[in-house]
Amino acid sequence: MSAESRPIHAPTSGQDQRLDPANISQLVAVSLRLAMELSAVRERLRTHELLLQKQGILSADAVDQFAPDVEETRRRLSEDRTLIEALARDLGLQNRA
Repeated sequence: MSAESRPIHAPTSGQDQRLDPANISQLVAVSLRLAMELSAVRERLRTHELLLQKQGILSADAVDQFAPDVEETRRRLSEDRTLIEALARDLGLQNRA
């Protein structure tokens, strides 16, 4: 099985289990980390879009109409997987069966 196709082992279904305080703390830390990253990326992305529109380089609809090619789609999926694996490690979920 290739690295790209190997599953990420994280409990996502089945019987609900109580989280102990350490797990809750990890979950809060990961959530805050993601929220901070998302906020920074949104701000920068919006700045780029506004500057490009202001300079007449990009229309308001261009981003919504963009369709990535196969190679770009692969790159994005790989980056998504890297992020998910990092989050799973932060939560102590990596490599569980």
